[in-house]
Amino acid sequence: MRSAEFSYVFVPVDGSSLNIADWQRTKGLGVVGSRRVGATGLQVMTAIGVGPDGVALGVAGQAFWARKHKVKRKAGYRRGKDHRKLEDKESRYWGEVMRAVEANYLKLAPATRPWFQFDRGGDAWMVILEAVEHDQLVTVRASKNRRLWTKKDEERRYLWPEVERSRPIAHTMLDVPAGPKRRARRAKMEIRAVSVTLDLHNSRGKRRRPVQVWAVQTKEAHPPAGQKPIEWLLLTTHPVASAHDAATVIEGYSKRWVIEEFHRVWKSGSCNVEDTQLRACDHIVRWATILASVAMRILRLKNLARTTPDEPATVELSQAEIDAVIVATKKTAFRRGDVPSIGEAVLMLANLGGYTGKSSGGPPGPTVITRGMESIRLLALYFASNESRPRKK
Repeated sequence: MRSAEFSYVFVPVDGSSLNIADWQRTKGLGVVGSRRVGATGLQVMTAIGVGPDGVALGVAGQAFWARKHKVKRKAGYRRGKDHRKLEDKESRYWGEVMRAVEANYLKLAPATRPWFQFDRGGDAWMVILEAVEHDQLVTVRASKNRRLWTKKDEERRYLWPEVERSRPIAHTMLDVPAGPKRRARRAKMEIRAVSVTLDLHNSRGKRRRPVQVWAVQTKEAHPPAGQKPIEWLLLTTHPVASAHDAATVIEGYSKRWVIEEFHRVWKSGSCNVEDTQLRACDHIVRWATILASVAMRILRLKNLARTTPDEPATVELSQAEIDAVIVATKKTAFRRGDVPSIGEAVLMLANLGGYTGKSSGGPPGPTVITRGMESIRLLALYFASNESRPRKK
């Protein structure tokens, strides 16, 4: 397992949906998006391993499920109040995937700890409570101004004001890319870190639980006029005793974007998982799982070519695949049996996939890498089969 070489790996977890056509409603799929639209497909929760260097390592766990097309509301139902049992909520899949990932690492890489990274969708009481009760490393971006634990006679206190009252423990500079309603700039970020005790309770009962975590905030000190300040407020079970610890928490959450890129490779451009024509839900799940591994490999090739381009190509490609790339690329200084760097091999693959560098001006992306891998597939299989055959004496 690739993660075994690290003492810990970042594990971004995120939910998504697969929009799959089922006009006759015979595939066993559920509703996707608004029920009024009537789109069909599957919901999926995915966890991937990411090394401290930001390179994707592999799919660590997945859970698929189908939403019901019709939901019966009980008498007395009020919008905004969710009185369902935990086993009836989709939130439970966060915990299920976390436990599955923990079991996989315990079996395959027992010396490596997964450090889960959640976006605001994971800011749920059961996720935080499970992380604390099971001694899991978790960082979640806060979406709520949660109430803090206080005694009965004390004034109520809340998360955001508590953090804002603390003094910055460090400053750092952040290059902010341009975006919708946002100018590109170099922002000065303030870092704050405080220990807080959350007052966790659910809507089904009045039982309250004090849960101690660390709150780490990085916020733009002086945003330009008319620009919203860049800010993350992260809740983490990782102890924060220094500015270095706080920076590590922030760095870990910054790796969460890798799962967004995984979803793009998996769902469009390279794997097109939503285009499947399979006719049964269990078959679709198996095919989607296979394509998830394919998407991860394409993403790894792209990451490795950009972060460690001088590593030998055997870090990800077999010798048969390398030979196929060399043979298929007619104008090259390499011969069969040579081992170019991973940067050189990926560039050759991308060139086979139609990469010219003119459209974007940037390094090769997943689409051209995928096309290149498809073009050498049969040749690589031929070389691999010849290598496995015993030679005649």
